[in-house]
Amino acid sequence: MREHGESGEHTARRLVEAAGVVIDQTGYAGASTSEILRRAGVSRGALHHHFEGKEQLGNAILDRQHAFFRQISEQADARPAPKVWLQALIDISHLYTAGILEDPVLRAAVRLSIEPGPYLTAESYAGPLGAVTAVLESARAADELQDHVTPEEASRTIVGCYSGVQLLALALDERDALHQQVSAMWALIMPGLARPAVLTRLRLSAPPAGTARQR
Repeated sequence: MREHGESGEHTARRLVEAAGVVIDQTGYAGASTSEILRRAGVSRGALHHHFEGKEQLGNAILDRQHAFFRQISEQADARPAPKVWLQALIDISHLYTAGILEDPVLRAAVRLSIEPGPYLTAESYAGPLGAVTAVLESARAADELQDHVTPEEASRTIVGCYSGVQLLALALDERDALHQQVSAMWALIMPGLARPAVLTRLRLSAPPAGTARQR
C-alpha cells in the first residue's frame, strides 16, 4: 500500500479518484469497496480514516460536480457580461462535456445522479439546475428569451435533456461523440428558447480549440 508518508488530503483525493473510476464503470450498486481500495492503493484503515464508507465517497464525488458549477458561477460573476447569455450557456454545456470526458469523477457524478439509488435526488441536481437557471435569468433580463420561456422550468428541460444525452452516450458507448450530440440537443432546444434575432447569432458547437478553459 502506498499511503504511508502521504498527506491525508492526498490520500482522500486518491480515494475519490478511484471511486470515480469504479462507479463510472460499474455504477454505484456495482462498485465494491475492495476494488476502490485496490485502485487507490490504500488500506481499508486509511479509507475509514477519511470516509465512513462508499456513501461518503459518493458524496465527495457529487461535491466535485457542485464545485465545478460553483466555479463557473463565481467566474461568471467576476467577468463582464457576455455579448449573448445563451451563447454562454451553450459554451458552459460544452465545457462540462469536456470535463466529464476527461474526469472520471465528474462522469461518476453524472452516473450517480441518473441511476436508481441513494443519489437520485433533487440535491444531486441542485448545482446544474441553479447554474442554468441563473444564466437563463440573465438571458431574460437581456431580452434574449422568447416571451413564453420561464427560466426555472426551462432549466429543468435542459438539464434533463443533457442527462439523457449523456446516459444514451454511455449506453451506446458513444462518449467520443458527446460534443456532437450536445450540439444536436441545442439545435432542437434553442429555437424554442431564443428570440429569432438571437438564434441566428448562436454557435451550437464547442468553442474553437485553444479557447481558454474555465477550470
